[in-house]
Amino acid sequence: MKIGKLSDSDLHRLVLDRLPKSGPDTLTGPGSGLDCAVVRGGGGLVVLTCDPITGAAADIGRIAVHVACNDVASSGLAPRCLLLSLIAPPDCTPESIAALVDQAAAAAESLGVEIVGGHTEVSDAVRRFVVNTTALAFSDGRPVVTSSGAKAGDALLMTRSAGLEGTAILAADRARTLSATLTQGELDEAQRFVERISVVRDGTTAGREGAHAMHDATEGGILGAAWELAAASGLGCVLDAGSIPVDPLTRRICAVLGIDPLRLISSGSMLIATDRPDGMVAALAHERVPAVRIGTLTEDLRRTLRDGERDRPLEPPGPDELFAAL
Repeated sequence: MKIGKLSDSDLHRLVLDRLPKSGPDTLTGPGSGLDCAVVRGGGGLVVLTCDPITGAAADIGRIAVHVACNDVASSGLAPRCLLLSLIAPPDCTPESIAALVDQAAAAAESLGVEIVGGHTEVSDAVRRFVVNTTALAFSDGRPVVTSSGAKAGDALLMTRSAGLEGTAILAADRARTLSATLTQGELDEAQRFVERISVVRDGTTAGREGAHAMHDATEGGILGAAWELAAASGLGCVLDAGSIPVDPLTRRICAVLGIDPLRLISSGSMLIATDRPDGMVAALAHERVPAVRIGTLTEDLRRTLRDGERDRPLEPPGPDELFAAL
């Protein structure tokens, strides 16, 4: 099978259709394009998510924490605690394990999140570090936003810039190839994009402002995330490719490696469906989070990408462009 996320059809055929039926305490269970599960517990609602990191070598501990916390933030809630599962390859060193854990601990501390448990082992089942992070949040009576709550006519907003996580990974892991085109200073700057991948502030702000739906952009990039949000909500969409912000360094790196920045793993950007786009953009700006409108959710189920004068179907997410470049 192809490396990367399963296609939507394979996800349903091989995984989702085989799972037991959710019980009455599960308000949001497994589904395509859904970031989190939502279950009743402790007198309120518990939001849970888990994410593996398999496509990065550098900064994997930091990325693992932020990616899971970003998923929780798409519910409009701040993450409360984490479980961290670390599987190391046999050729690792004690120092590499310690460095990874130090990264994760620093990232968690920066978000005010506790790492409350997990699992660590060395295994010949892997050739490089694999980190899986489970994050939890508690509603405490507040409303929970899902990826499936968008309404026809909603504006689709995007925060920050496309491909931030992918840019940081490629600048670190393909530095030798990129050094023929980019200066060392530019590579260093691109690697520091990893410091920009948290969207916890984006999600909690949008949740307070009444977002109808949110989805953080990970594998499949901005285009994949938009398709998933629309599909989860049972809607179509029209996206304007020219409105999607892409940092110049991301564009240059993608051009050198021959990949599409709009389908590059994009932790660091949140998609937000809202019927109050101007107010939402202003509220996010007040929190120093840049956001722009990139499209509209539609009752018509067609999903369209408008690129200049040309309209073409917006395809469902496939293998991320990151895997084509590594």
